[in-house]
Amino acid sequence: MSRFLIRNADIACFDDLSVSKNDILIEDGRFKKIVKKIETSECPGATVIDAHGMLAMPGFIDCHSHTYQTFIKGPLDDLVITDWLVRLFKFEDAMSEEDYYYATLLSCLSSLRFGTTTINEMGGWDHVDAILQAFEDAGVRCTFGISTTDVPENEVTPLVSVDEALKRTEAIYEKCHGRNHGLMRASVAPAGLPAVSAEMAKALKKYANEKGLIYHTHLGEGKMETENVAKAYGLKGEAEALDQLGLLDKHTLLAHSIWLSDEEIDLIAERGAIPVHCPNTNMKISDGIPKIAQMLKKGIPVAMGCDGEASSGTRDMVREGKAGSYLQKAITLDPTVMDAGTTFKMMTINGARALGYEDLGEIKEGNQADLVLVNMEDDFSLTDHDHRIGNLLYAGTGHAVDTVFVAGELRVRNKHIQNFDEQFILNKCNELIHKLNVRTGYVKED
Repeated sequence: MSRFLIRNADIACFDDLSVSKNDILIEDGRFKKIVKKIETSECPGATVIDAHGMLAMPGFIDCHSHTYQTFIKGPLDDLVITDWLVRLFKFEDAMSEEDYYYATLLSCLSSLRFGTTTINEMGGWDHVDAILQAFEDAGVRCTFGISTTDVPENEVTPLVSVDEALKRTEAIYEKCHGRNHGLMRASVAPAGLPAVSAEMAKALKKYANEKGLIYHTHLGEGKMETENVAKAYGLKGEAEALDQLGLLDKHTLLAHSIWLSDEEIDLIAERGAIPVHCPNTNMKISDGIPKIAQMLKKGIPVAMGCDGEASSGTRDMVREGKAGSYLQKAITLDPTVMDAGTTFKMMTINGARALGYEDLGEIKEGNQADLVLVNMEDDFSLTDHDHRIGNLLYAGTGHAVDTVFVAGELRVRNKHIQNFDEQFILNKCNELIHKLNVRTGYVKED
């Protein structure tokens, strides 16, 4: 394990938006010591980084993602959801093992560059070994589950039996749980109602409970789909259906959570389930706006996610947080809701707890050292040292991130990915994306 001494870091406090200048010693993958002054004699051999003027924050946690979609974000622009899904599955079928590897790697490296250190992935089964290898090679922290469906939403929906879904979920557990020195964990991640039957949902939740894994699914993303579920189950909505099936508890993550009744929000609060807010996707695909402010007032620890780039267009959690905050202020006509401190907590500690980490999401001694240093000095938008935290969210982007650690290992320094030839990655990915666009018929051959 590496040892780093970070001097003069301005550690952000999300409770009152204050900062405190401290030295930080990272050792054996954890925050070993955080005090005003640490002498180099206390940590022989440590690499010293002067963080003067930099804002220190916990690594961002993306709690809902489809990373491979980084290769298909352009061709899916400006489509209604039915056409969007059909085209998505067409591209997935056309992607090679090399495509999946580099799409996932590009997404992970982009996430790291923007300060995201943990990704909760709802992935696919095709070429899964290449996908998992990309996560390992990138060195990002990951919780990984595969999306399964057994009820057709359209003529191209990929379907598997309940038994096959369980076999694949078990295979994922064997392949990735505890992999890469514990950076990777398995999850159970069915796509969600109405594309998942009651039988599949219950069987996979039972498996998740037996293995102590999180259950990660979509909830209430589309108005029509939610109405169809309510009608099929004879209930008010999708969340009530999940509860009837025994799926709502503190180990369940609910991506989107848009079309919920007030009673269902109360039910989620009572059961302890965790909604994951993905505002850029919700806006771009015109899914709707969830009642996040209401959830937060109920004490629900909502997390944040970038979703897939085919829908959100971004891996930047700062942009995601900004969009979410602005939407809630606009829809409630209350500028105080989803304030900067609350939003950054949604992006850090709320996400950590949602994924089952008790030693992540805060910069404190003993915690795992997932750390972001933000350079506030080279961006005209980020002037005013007295209001740095709020300005980063409302005026900045993830491009301000300078340095990133994952489990005490340096992944980004001076805004450059470590241990990768960035130009090679960009050239390779552009080449593969163009070939994919040509192969699927959305771009003519040169």
